[in-house]
Amino acid sequence: MNRIILLSVTCLFAFSAQSFAGGYLEVREAWNSASEEHQFKVGAGYNFQNGAGLIYQSAYNTGKLDQLKHSFDEVEGWYPLWKINDDLTFYAGGLINSTNAGSTTAPYAQLGYVITDDLAMAFKYRYNHMNYETKDLNKEMNYNDSHQLILVVNYKINDVLSYEFEPNYYLNSNEYNRKNGKDHSWELNNKFTWKMTQAWRPFIQLSWLDRDVGNNAEQYRIRLGIRYYF
Repeated sequence: MNRIILLSVTCLFAFSAQSFAGGYLEVREAWNSASEEHQFKVGAGYNFQNGAGLIYQSAYNTGKLDQLKHSFDEVEGWYPLWKINDDLTFYAGGLINSTNAGSTTAPYAQLGYVITDDLAMAFKYRYNHMNYETKDLNKEMNYNDSHQLILVVNYKINDVLSYEFEPNYYLNSNEYNRKNGKDHSWELNNKFTWKMTQAWRPFIQLSWLDRDVGNNAEQYRIRLGIRYYF
């Protein structure tokens, strides 16, 4: 599966080299308060002139900064299928995620709305399908799939600072529980990005990931990262 992902990335990057409007490289560090573990991620993306996009990322579990274990590789792409008017656009997209246990395929539909020059929002529905079976709550082999509803609000505070609010709602479609012991969970993300220069943009994201019953604690996450645009 990793070879398929890497081949897809190579082909898509080769195609986009002729037509993309801008690209970026990103590195990011994350810390989860419930597990007290860290994650390191590297990634690259391209934004096309017509609004389409492509992202590749690879993440590593660094534990309590005492290890470096590969977690996943992921490719995501989206395309504007219908420009309803100057402010409203319908997108179709999807991603494939590969781990040591198996892969996940997640198609989605998104409606983007530009409210003003400084404010935009989008609503996305995504279906996360596990391509391998695990034991469910009834001890039967099944697919741990889930529905995901996402709202993204982007606000440009000033010429150098922007804010993004992204709540996520997850609902399992089969007999599985999430980390909070229920069939559904929430994720609330708050992200601030600083336009340090035209190319360099550091960011911080503060998140609440619902409760982790395994660690008997609320999950809070801090992400620190930087993007280089070219």
